[in-house]
Order: sequence, then structure tokens, then C-alpha cells
Amino acid sequence: MLIFKYLTQETLNVTIRLMLKDMFYGLCDLVYPPNCLICKKFLPRHESDTFRNFTIVKPTEVLCLSCLNKIDYNRPPFCPKCSRHLGKNFEHPRCQDCSTSNPHFDFAWAACLYHDPLRHLIHKFKYHQKTLLSPLFSKLIISFIREYNLDIEQFDIITPIPLFPSRLRERGYNQSQLLAQTIAQTFNINLSLNNLIRVQNTKNQTLLSKKERWTNIHKAFRIKNLKQFSEKSILLIDDLLTTGATASEAARTIKSAGVKTVGVLTLAIA
Repeated sequence: MLIFKYLTQETLNVTIRLMLKDMFYGLCDLVYPPNCLICKKFLPRHESDTFRNFTIVKPTEVLCLSCLNKIDYNRPPFCPKCSRHLGKNFEHPRCQDCSTSNPHFDFAWAACLYHDPLRHLIHKFKYHQKTLLSPLFSKLIISFIREYNLDIEQFDIITPIPLFPSRLRERGYNQSQLLAQTIAQTFNINLSLNNLIRVQNTKNQTLLSKKERWTNIHKAFRIKNLKQFSEKSILLIDDLLTTGATASEAARTIKSAGVKTVGVLTLAIA
């Protein structure tokens, strides 16, 4: 302990805290090694990288930089209704899905494409308790908003797509709510968690055909307090947009409250 003889008390306290912190992290790494969720590569502590305009500090993030770079961002040209990538040789102003179904929301934004490894990660996020993915997913959405200068400030209220109560109890959390909380806080927008509610325990949409998804979700939502949404612009948050059936039905329900605009923001689009 002679090395501490000439240190001030403040410096000594800081040094001891850092030593204890390193010992704690070392023990944690031994018992629970911080590995990338995709390639299982070890993520060393105190290492940082810049990725799409934000800083990754490992292991608070759960992917190595190589696997992060495999996530496909959604790129223009976008369908003006759902923001689905239209491709180079598009002939119509809307994608085929929006042309045939005409969803009730006014427009949607989706940050990424539903390709692996993101497809695998979203499945882990929703069904395998990997809530530690929420900060990364939120940052991907926020980075997308800022890169394309999307007018998120037009919205008065952010609300997540709700789960049916029994499904929420079974899962223990609403993955859309985790994303909505961070986005609302980042952009200083009011967050509503209990006004849009799910009143039908519908079948899992992933198990149904496109046509069945629209009938399955019909009248699945209800507004508790119409005045809370009246004359407001509402942004719905969800993890994934596929056919748009769930978001469309939620938007139809919200519009019954006399809102100005209903937008949709998702992590990914299929």
C-alpha cells in the first residue's frame, strides 16, 4: 500500500473506486462474458466505435461493429404512405401493398429493412426477453429520423401499439413501449401509455396470411379517453411493419377521437 502514501485523499478514493470497478467488471466478464449476440465475439469493455452518427460503447451495446454494419437501413426512394423501399424501377407512386390496402394511417416511417441479422434480433427482443436490445434499436430509429430530417416534432403525443393484457403478463413487457419511451424522451414529446388499449386477444399476426391479418385485427383496439387525443397529432410506435394491418387498425381507432394526423414509426419494415 506504499504506492498510496503520497496521494491525496480524493485521488486515493478515485483510484480505489476504479480498482474495485475493474475487479467487478472482471468478475462479471468471467461469469457472464459480454459477447456479440450474433457472432459471439467478445466485446471488450471501455472500447468505443462510431456507427451511423452515434457512439457505441461496449458492452452496453450487444453487437460488435461488424455485425452492426450488417443491419440494412431503409433507403429512398420510399413509398410515401408506408416508407417501404420502392426499388430502382418503381412505376407507381405507392408500393403494391399500400395501393391495394390503403391503410388508415396518414404515413409511416421505418428505419431498417427486416433482413437478418435484424430479423433474428427482433425475434429475440420480442419473444426471448432480450430487452437489452432496446437502447440499440432506439438509437437506430433516432439516427434514421435525424439522417432524413423527419418532422417528428409535428406530433403532440407518442403512443406504442398495445398488447392484450394476458399477453403483456405472459411476456412481462411491451417491446413497442420500450422503444416509445426512449423516442418520446429524446424528442421531448408527450408519451401516452394507457389511452389506446387492446380489447381483443387476437391470434399472432405472424401465423396468418395477408388477408387473414386484416380481418384478425379488426376492432382489436379502443380509446379510453377520446378528449386526450382530440385535435392532436399522434405517432404510433411499433417494432415492425409488415402488411400494415395492425398499425392501420390502431390508426382507424385513434381517428375516431378526431385527431389531426396519425403517423407510424417502426424499427423495421418487411
